[in-house]
This record gives sequence, C-alpha cells and structure tokens, in this order.
Amino acid sequence: MKIIITEKVNKELLDWQAEQKEETHIVSWTAEINYKPQQNETNLYHFMRQGKSEYLIQDLPFTKQFVLNHRSTSGSHQLEFKDDQQIIVAKVYLREYTQFVERLEIIDRFGETLSNLTYSGKDLVQQINYDVSGHPVENQFWGHEQKITTYWGMRNDKLSNVGMSLVTEDQEIIYNSYWDWHFSAFREIISSFADVSEIISYEAPTLSIDMPNRRVQYGELMPDMPMNQPKKWMVGFQQQNFWKPRTDVSKVAKTLGYQQINFDTPYVDSDTWIAKQLEKHCLQVKPGDLVVWQYPKYSPQLELTVLNWFHQRKIRVASFIHDISLLREDIKVREHYLPESDKILLNSFDANIIPENFVQPLYDLTGVVLKNIVALAPYDFMVEGKIEPAQYSQNIVYAGSLVKFPKLQDIDFNLTVYGEKNFSNINIENPKIFNGGFLPAEELAKQLNEGFGLIWDEDKKNSYRQAYTKWNWPYKFSLYMAAGLPVIAWSDSAIAELIKAAHVGIVVDNLSQVSYEIKKISTAEFDEMASNAAQIGSQLAQGKSTKAALNKLEEVLSKKKKSFLINY
Repeated sequence: MKIIITEKVNKELLDWQAEQKEETHIVSWTAEINYKPQQNETNLYHFMRQGKSEYLIQDLPFTKQFVLNHRSTSGSHQLEFKDDQQIIVAKVYLREYTQFVERLEIIDRFGETLSNLTYSGKDLVQQINYDVSGHPVENQFWGHEQKITTYWGMRNDKLSNVGMSLVTEDQEIIYNSYWDWHFSAFREIISSFADVSEIISYEAPTLSIDMPNRRVQYGELMPDMPMNQPKKWMVGFQQQNFWKPRTDVSKVAKTLGYQQINFDTPYVDSDTWIAKQLEKHCLQVKPGDLVVWQYPKYSPQLELTVLNWFHQRKIRVASFIHDISLLREDIKVREHYLPESDKILLNSFDANIIPENFVQPLYDLTGVVLKNIVALAPYDFMVEGKIEPAQYSQNIVYAGSLVKFPKLQDIDFNLTVYGEKNFSNINIENPKIFNGGFLPAEELAKQLNEGFGLIWDEDKKNSYRQAYTKWNWPYKFSLYMAAGLPVIAWSDSAIAELIKAAHVGIVVDNLSQVSYEIKKISTAEFDEMASNAAQIGSQLAQGKSTKAALNKLEEVLSKKKKSFLINY
C-alpha cells in the first residue's frame, strides 16, 4: 500500500490514484468545513463535519437581545444585527439559496472582528477569537469525539502557532504546535495499515519514520499527462532585462507542467501578423486547455484578437496581470492603443491573476469587472544562489528611473542610483546622488549587499502614478528582497502594510523624513530587518508567489461551472 500525505485532494492526486496498480490511502489535514474526504481518505478534522448547517436565525442565541439592522440580497453577508447600544455587530452569512446560517462574525463598533463562528449540522463546530489588533489568539474545533484548540501569538513581530490542546473523552494532551499533533496522528494512522510500501508527502514536510518516504511538489506526480487530458500553456517572453518579471513567471510555470507558447520577434502591430502567429504556434492548443496570457503583451486590439481566437476554439484563457495602463496614466486614444479595446479585453478573460488592490479601482475608474479573481502576492524575483542579509549601512540605493522622482536637488541622504537610462538626459546638481551605472536585474540583486533599497514613484507631472503605487506590488520590492536589503517606501503605498507586518524596512510620509528615520535604526534592528528580507527574498527566488497563484487558478477554474463576478 502507498500512503500519500496532503493538505487536501486535488485533480492531480485523483489522476495519480487512477494510474496506481497498488492500493493507496490518503491522509489529509484540511479543516475546511465543507471539505468531503474520499472513501480511501482519512482526514484529521473529520470529527467536526456533520453535514450542511441546519441552524436558522432563531436558533442563534443573541437574536432576542439584538436588533436586525441591515439586510442585503447580494454581497458577502446577508443579515446584520446590532445590540441596543450599537456596540456589538453580528454579521450573519447564510448557506447559498437557503435560510440556514453557515457563519457568524462578531465585530465591535470600530469594525474589528472579535470572533468568527461556523456551524455544521445542528452544532457550532469552529470558533476563532481575535485580539484587539485583529490577530487570531484561539481557533477551536468541536466534534462529538474531540475538541481541538490551537493557540496563536506574536513572535518577533510574526503571528505564530504557539501551542495546541487535544481533548478526547475528557483526556487532554498538550502539543507545542499543531504540526506536532499532525505528525503524531500521521504515524498513528500509518501504523494501522499493514504492508505500507511507501509514504509520499505531497507539498508537505516529509515524515520521520522508518519506512520509505519522499516529498513531491504539485506537477511531479503526473509529469507525463495523457494526450486526452487538458494541457496548460504559458505565453513566453524574450530573455531581456525589462521582461524579467514575465520570464520568471514562464520559468515557474514550466516546473508546474505548463508548456510554452513563444511568438516570433520582432512584434508587428498587424491583425494579419498575429493571425499567422496563432496558426503557426497554437495549433497544438486544444479545446478544454488552459492558456495563461501575461498581460499586457501587445496592443489591446491584438490581444483581443488572440483572446477571441482561443475562445472560438473553446480554449480557456486566464490573465497574469503585470501592469494596467487604464490605471497608470491619463488614457487617450493613440496609435496602437484604444482604451475601449483594453476594457473589453480585461472583461473577457476567464480568470485573472492580479494584485488584489487593483480590483476595486479598476471597477471604480473604468467599469471593468474581472471574472474569477486570484490574488497575487508580491512578484517573484528568481535568482541563483543563496540570498544573504545585507550588511548594516545608512546608504540607500534606488533601482529605476529618476524621471519618477520629485525634486532631486532636495535629496539629503546618500543615494546610489542604478538604471539603464538615468543620467543621460537628467541634469543633477546634487553631490548626494551617485550614478551606479546599469547592471542586468539578476546581477544587480547580487551586487546590492548593504544599506537600504528605496521604493518611490512620485512624478509631479503625472497625477496617476502616485495613485498607482497605492494598488500595485512594486517590482523593486522583490529585487531588494532578493538582495536581502531592508526597504524604505511611501506610507500610503500598497506594499507599506506588508513592509510593516514582515518587519523588512520602514515607511515614511515623504522623502524629507528618510535621513531622520534611518539614523534611529540600530545595527541590531537593521540586521533583523535584513534577515527577514532575505527570508522573503529566498521564497521569491524560488517562485513561491507564482506557484501559489497558478495552483489557485487551476483550483478556481476546476470548481467553476459558470463565471462568478465580484460584487460591488
């Protein structure tokens, strides 16, 4: 018998099982309430699942004291209750197309969540309690046989699991973490089977056990898919420095089983040219396949031609969004660009991988409603070799165009600038600013080994650009993480909250604060930020963001029988 340990079952696991001549058994650990284990599967949280909720509004204990305040027929929650002093609010989420309560969120008058409660059958099966900062402190699971409580706390400014309690028949066992319990439970389940030939950890830590075991990633169980199975395709880009974010996506996709589509170069802005490219390079793409289109690539008119060509052949097309011209500048009709074509294009993708902060302004400013959204973490920055934390220094580097800077003569800190086009047409009379020259992105990441990395876009002539930083993940952040550099960023930028939460730098309201703020940072604090940056950089260098987004994309599309839109 082969045993595979996984968070939950997906299509690749089912396909792998179907190919096995030997008996298999799955051990999973997902705590999703609506998860349905397979017949040959043991799930660690099976005890809490009793079926669909049978709780009605009148069954909830607070309804006699609370007053119905709001009702919505669309959106994320359907009912809202408040106490008579308007201090506590209870938001009720109903099971789709029913009057049964699936989840109850309790929040205070400041909008902070106090607890989340989830129901299954006629019982409360999960409750998460939060502290005043919005961090979970307890996560409790109830069932007829067991009760599990996981405890959470802040360690080095990071939320960590700090313990777990397992109660079975009034007997309590304390674990240092839920993973300790997981490993103990895995071993107990495995020992109940005879003749176990192999243990496979599927995107999970390997098990320390005296049996043959190995670890595999998504895409490695079924590397050679049968010809009749849908295939996955990724549109590639040239190996040029300014295309690095896109070429990194292509590299990661290849490790997940995506085949590459590469069009000829140079690009020609012609419907005839793109039609010939599609016939030349895409005839192997079949109905039911998935194509991931890295947006933007060409003009929206030509990209719309490509999208329609695939859709006519019943091929699904998802976007992997890097930039959005509709939000980045004052859009006007110009050669090779029609704003209305761009809107139609974005409205037409079957799914979209996108930095989440883009979604609302894209709708508010352009009316574009994206289908099947997959939120993207900061972009990957793939680089060879181990990433080391930067050395302490108060020097600051900037990788990018000086055109986006405010008054260069007002810079009062040492700033070394790296960029392909800098200093060629900009007259700088400031002894604090130094020309670092140009290096390809990967070489630059290895070259930067001390001080801080600056993230800043503030073109006074372009009012759109600063607003854009409130929504976009800056690629400079990924570069600096791959160099192990702590960063400095605008306090209202999209990346600011992540910088603070991960403790990888500082945020300021304007550049005049930079000198004062970095002087306050001790060597020890800098070293901690640099260490955190190197950890994130190591993950981005291995393609973690892209892998997570593509895996989620496939999961979303496999579950969707129709297109779902974001509600506003």
